[in-house]
Amino acid sequence: MRKIHFLLLAVSCLFLTSCHLASADADEECVFIKHPWFFGHGGVSKEPMSSGSTWCVFSTSKEYFKITPQKYEEVLDDIISNENTPLDFKTNITLQIIKGKSPVLLENYGLDWYKNNIKETYCNTTRHYVSQYSPFDLTSNREVIAHIDSMVKRDMISYITKLSEKAEMPVQVISVITGRAMPNAPQLAEMNNTAAQIQAKTTQDRRKEMEQSRESAERQRAISDKAYQQEMGLTSAQFIQLKAWDIIEKKKGANIDVLFNAESTDKMWNIRK
Repeated sequence: MRKIHFLLLAVSCLFLTSCHLASADADEECVFIKHPWFFGHGGVSKEPMSSGSTWCVFSTSKEYFKITPQKYEEVLDDIISNENTPLDFKTNITLQIIKGKSPVLLENYGLDWYKNNIKETYCNTTRHYVSQYSPFDLTSNREVIAHIDSMVKRDMISYITKLSEKAEMPVQVISVITGRAMPNAPQLAEMNNTAAQIQAKTTQDRRKEMEQSRESAERQRAISDKAYQQEMGLTSAQFIQLKAWDIIEKKKGANIDVLFNAESTDKMWNIRK
């Protein structure tokens, strides 16, 4: 009889000391997985613990799932644009597990549900839409990036819906954000070189336009002066003297040297205030 009591006491002690505490924060759910010893049904418990704490026997394990929106970031290297230019991207998708459905997600898709079922499709879908645009649009055009985001989000919602037709995936797509394209190092150096050449050409073109404009203005002024001289019946010397007096009238206090005859220095007048 004492042996039976001792055995029962030992079993009770073993049972009590092998229990463990499970608790869940406000932003997560705790899912229990039962592993019965001798009889009963094991597997994922249908009801998650969403807050508080409880004691579990050692044969029951637990897994935690965040039920608030979670961001999954991916770095995509060497995506080929429609001009065969390799570009790098940082992109992210925000997903949220439907509250109370974490046991379904665990049972149907396991702990690595994102890595095994979402990641590859998300990256491939992003590559597909990015490859349809030019490097300029992918680096500078926010409307193009916004369109890519909306198309990828639409396709990922459709993909999860199709998965759920076979086995429910209780996950919602909250947002998709595709960052601006980042040229790799050789491509960036080439783009900077091209931009420098374009800027140099633009500067030369503007300088040429200014010189041509000035030349045209000088030519037009000479034509006007010639026409005025002929209209007034002035000789060249008379016209030069007229221009000199015009300068004197407009001098506004400046010191001006007026050369009347380049061959005779005594014809130089110094006009002062």
